[in-house]
Amino acid sequence: MTNLEKSILKTLIFFDIFDYPLTATEIWKWLYRPGKKYSLSQVRQTLSDSQFLNKKIDSAEGFYGLQGRIHIFLRSKHNNNLAERKFAKAVRLAKLYRFIPFVRMIAIVNSLAYSNAKENSDIDFFIITKRNKIWLARFFSIFFVRMFGLRPSTESNRDAFCMSFFIEEDSLNIKNIMLHSKDIYMPYWVQQMLPIYDPDGLHQKFLEANSWFRDYLPNGYANQFSKEVKENFWTRLFGNIFGFVVSPPIISRWLNNVYRRVQTNIIDNNLKSLVNIDTRVIINEKMLKFHANDRREIFYKKWREKVSKIIKPNSELIINR
Repeated sequence: MTNLEKSILKTLIFFDIFDYPLTATEIWKWLYRPGKKYSLSQVRQTLSDSQFLNKKIDSAEGFYGLQGRIHIFLRSKHNNNLAERKFAKAVRLAKLYRFIPFVRMIAIVNSLAYSNAKENSDIDFFIITKRNKIWLARFFSIFFVRMFGLRPSTESNRDAFCMSFFIEEDSLNIKNIMLHSKDIYMPYWVQQMLPIYDPDGLHQKFLEANSWFRDYLPNGYANQFSKEVKENFWTRLFGNIFGFVVSPPIISRWLNNVYRRVQTNIIDNNLKSLVNIDTRVIINEKMLKFHANDRREIFYKKWREKVSKIIKPNSELIINR
């Protein structure tokens, strides 16, 4: 069993957790900790010729998955079609957010970034804000989705917008929120985010600030969204007017404290109990993260158990590489 075979299988195991089969190109792009860089042709050749992998994986219509699980490619195709509807809604909201000058980048993250969102899934936004404006950016971002009834509810999350993660433009490195060195989800999360509004080129700066993800995914590269929302003269003009009205420069520091107090006072008690005790809920002047149900540890444990079960022998050695 070669390092490339191990890496291919570990990659497929991770995505199997989300019922997501991969093409050969996707396997190459998301190859997990292969030890060195391999070309796409090497990955294709190994998928074709490896007797070890032929006993562990199946293929159909250009997709690869774990043995007995390749049928999930049908579900993946269905989810890919659903994603178009959700992308259209995300674009419409991003066009509105252009008028909030404190919002400087919007990216789609989690399942929708892979076009793998389910019918009842919400739409997760990751937002980078202007320096010293993180509380204003969050206030007005959430204000608009509440006004239009687009927040998740106890009844349904279908096509609702979840905006639980904000960082400032001068604090782009988020390695400190990794659970541990084996947090397999976080490198994929960083690499696969899909920028839909990025007038200042902050997505590329974000990837450069978080280049540590390449220790896990050396073939990862920046994603581009074909319908990316652009800034124009009118959005800049009205955005500047809006920014001046809601945060006049002469009292902007005082107002920022007001926006912060208003929001911290209405945070759910469950979230308040988790503030800054670990990486689930983080509140400071550079990062606002509200993920009470942070499932990264669950994903890691599921992946580790499948690796131990499927890759034999030396599974413990493989996990700890």
